[in-house]
Amino acid sequence: MFLRRCCFLKAAPIPATRGDSFRAKLEKIQVLRKSGESDELEVGLRKGLEDRNTYVVAKAATVAGERNVIALIPDLLERYERLFDHPPAADPLAQGKQAIAQALKDLGHADPAVFLRGLHHVQLEPVYGGAVDVAAELRGICAHALVACDIESFTLLEEFVDGLADPCKSVRAEIVRAIGEMGGDGILLLRLKALCSDPEEEVVGECFVALLHRQRAGAVPFVARFLGSARPAIQLEAVSALAASREREALEAVQRFWSTEISTTLRQAILISCGESPLTEAADFLLSIVSDYRIDLAASALSALGASRFRNSIHERAQRAATETGNRRIVAAFDDAFGAAQLERFQKPPKPKK
Repeated sequence: MFLRRCCFLKAAPIPATRGDSFRAKLEKIQVLRKSGESDELEVGLRKGLEDRNTYVVAKAATVAGERNVIALIPDLLERYERLFDHPPAADPLAQGKQAIAQALKDLGHADPAVFLRGLHHVQLEPVYGGAVDVAAELRGICAHALVACDIESFTLLEEFVDGLADPCKSVRAEIVRAIGEMGGDGILLLRLKALCSDPEEEVVGECFVALLHRQRAGAVPFVARFLGSARPAIQLEAVSALAASREREALEAVQRFWSTEISTTLRQAILISCGESPLTEAADFLLSIVSDYRIDLAASALSALGASRFRNSIHERAQRAATETGNRRIVAAFDDAFGAAQLERFQKPPKPKK
């Protein structure tokens, strides 16, 4: 369910500068981040927020949020509004607006108007062959911030309905997560989104994850229905969400699905996701695969166990299961996953003396 973000550039490049003053400003902010006293911190960051270069503004805003400098909220709000009023070229990649929105969220600012403006913002910047919207991450930040604001849930859901149709996949996914944070009537909207689907399967997968987190066992039958989807990618999303869930009913649904005729790709997805499960039953299931299934699946099960939270507690059982197969490749897979295989027993015995 690892969403490959698109439609925006996540990290802003360091802009061209004149002389050493720009670097000195960044170094000063870095010093304040690590050890600045309260008065010095406030004064230094306020100066950074007033800088003409929005890269410096973004760094100052980030530190204000990290260091919980609540006194700077008015300064953050004032610069935020100015960035919207200036031409997009004054804030390349929307880096200043994005950092300020995140800082205001982190500082607990609860005025919905601030974040609604960011949620609606689109900023097109030229690229080779056309233009790209660089404000997608800003919209995602503002969606999450709005969940904690003083705003009626129906009004917020109206905004989020529009967000579910955003042209950018990453925004749609963040809207789904924000609705999941809301809970309540938003759960029905997530179910509807899953049923109506999305051009990008990852967005549907986020619906599954949010539903299982909010409704827990109550969402298992709904998500399990998608194991029979005609779209293999949707099946993968459902498998991943169920296998990684905290609900035993979800793991049981996955185990039943395993016993049917499914592709190797789906089986591999189940094993990987079971390695992320917090349930000991998932570890037991992976161990059973080591003993009972073909080499490639046994190796994948060992790899999942080696990366799981049960790595230390299940080490001996996994080693025993691998060595009892008598297969070199499976023992080697254990060695790769756990780094402690005993390969000596598989060495050729010495020739008997005549």
